[in-house]
Amino acid sequence: MASELARETELREVRMIRPLARLVLIVAATLYLPAQSFAGPVEEFYRGKRLTVYGGSSSGGGTDIYGRTIARFIAKHIPGQPSVTVINMPGANGLVVANQLYRSLPKDGTAIGTFDRAAAMHSIWGNPAAQFVATELNWIGSANIDTSLCVTWHTSGIDTLDKFLTREVVLGSSAIYHANLLNSLFGAKLKQVRGYPGGNDIVLALERGEVQGRCNWSWSSIISTRSEWIRDKKINVLLQFAEEKHLELPNVPLVTDLAKTEQQRQMLDLTLSSQTMARPFAAPPSVPAERTSALRKAFIDTIRDPEFLAAAKAQQLEVSPVSGQKIQDILAQIATTPKDVIRTLRDVVLGPEASAAMDKH
Repeated sequence: MASELARETELREVRMIRPLARLVLIVAATLYLPAQSFAGPVEEFYRGKRLTVYGGSSSGGGTDIYGRTIARFIAKHIPGQPSVTVINMPGANGLVVANQLYRSLPKDGTAIGTFDRAAAMHSIWGNPAAQFVATELNWIGSANIDTSLCVTWHTSGIDTLDKFLTREVVLGSSAIYHANLLNSLFGAKLKQVRGYPGGNDIVLALERGEVQGRCNWSWSSIISTRSEWIRDKKINVLLQFAEEKHLELPNVPLVTDLAKTEQQRQMLDLTLSSQTMARPFAAPPSVPAERTSALRKAFIDTIRDPEFLAAAKAQQLEVSPVSGQKIQDILAQIATTPKDVIRTLRDVVLGPEASAAMDKH
């Protein structure tokens, strides 16, 4: 009788231990799930897929070089390691790509674009050519924070800022607002030749003597595509559009140094607020959140990748990454600017007639 009672007790203990063991296993598995459950569906989706990076500039320009260099290394940081293809889609200073991202490119995470930051500003200004809402794109990140410059060709005779602001100067242009700001706020006489598909086309126009200078040319683009022009003094670097001076340009004045009134400072501050997103990458709206998160993480991991950094150094690319969420926050803040301030800036940058025409759309 005693032995049977002992055996029954042992069986009850075993029956109690087994469920407890199963519970421990379940809890342990649950604790392990978050990383797996995030990576699993994303990895499954991207495996065997192709990620297409649409570049909003012509081949050989700064945006193109940054875009292609990141595209070379980003696949290994995306779960599932998709193949990556780059397609140039230049036009309207990046508006072509931004419009396509918003309207027609796949919204499943297989298409991203990189284009000039000015495109986002045109959306916020209400430019009808910007057929997208900047705050609704899923911003992936930016490779660097940049300094934009106004420069002239060495034979132009325009070798000082005073001459640049007081004489008629013909500029090649794909982005109009820096030159227009200088004309409107400070009485410059800058004439713009528009219609160039991308920055590299303007560089060639400078060499051929078609134009005398260029504004909205980033320092990172200059040193990555035409560093010899700095070395050989082929261009005069006259003015910086940035919140603070670039370390390598201590003697080049900031555009904010020209401001004399509160309105001028307000217009310049609003213009310079987008400098942080110098080389932005974005995905269409409605991309599933877990894929957007994976792309954002892959972007930052790529920027930190020693192989990418070595390639960037070899091409003299400046790297100072900005997260996609930071860009999202910057644009959300800019979008809260009072409409009357936006309208004033539009009048200054585009001219009252062009600005008024936007209100009709």
